[in-house]
Amino acid sequence: MIEVLSGTENMKRDFQNLLKAEEGMGPLFRLYAWKEPTVSVGLFQELREFPVCVVRRPTGGGALLHGWDISFSVADLKERWGKNYKVIYLSFMNSLKKHLEKFGITLEISKYSGAYDGYFCFYHPTFGELTYGGKKIVACAMRGLRRSFLLHGSLFLRFDYDFAQRITGVPKEVLKDRLISFEELGIGQKELLNVLGDFFASLRLRKTSDSL
Repeated sequence: MIEVLSGTENMKRDFQNLLKAEEGMGPLFRLYAWKEPTVSVGLFQELREFPVCVVRRPTGGGALLHGWDISFSVADLKERWGKNYKVIYLSFMNSLKKHLEKFGITLEISKYSGAYDGYFCFYHPTFGELTYGGKKIVACAMRGLRRSFLLHGSLFLRFDYDFAQRITGVPKEVLKDRLISFEELGIGQKELLNVLGDFFASLRLRKTSDSL
């Protein structure tokens, strides 16, 4: 079931799941959308004003404009997924990549680990994010506490480049050069949600099996 909530509520629930995971609850999964266009700002970024809602994420990274994406999150104890956060991150994203490639597309996992050259996260696909033809198509970020982790991100279902240009001030030609949406690849919301449902079902089964 996909939740459609405000940016504030979405980030609040993701952070609450991280705290619950730290107490031993989990794995906790979410699949959600955004009630209205929203800019989510990374944990360590300065807050800026935009003509849409602005919310701070509980994870780092650059700012991201939401409104046409499908977002996900998973929170759990680190010990149930891997020996360190890098292993957990890459394992999750590799599994997501394989499920998305059932559409007959070829995706790559970004190895870029440099700094941003702008305020927004689409300027560079950062380490572990998914790209198509060098363009970002899945953005993600991760945060760990002592025992637990939160990994959340967004799949670009569609993207309104003209609207994004007005909100971010970034020319749409630059946006189109940096990112791409699933609808541009001929993949609609229903098909994408079906594959995501299968993906999360596989994660639940794997974690239940691991905990036996």
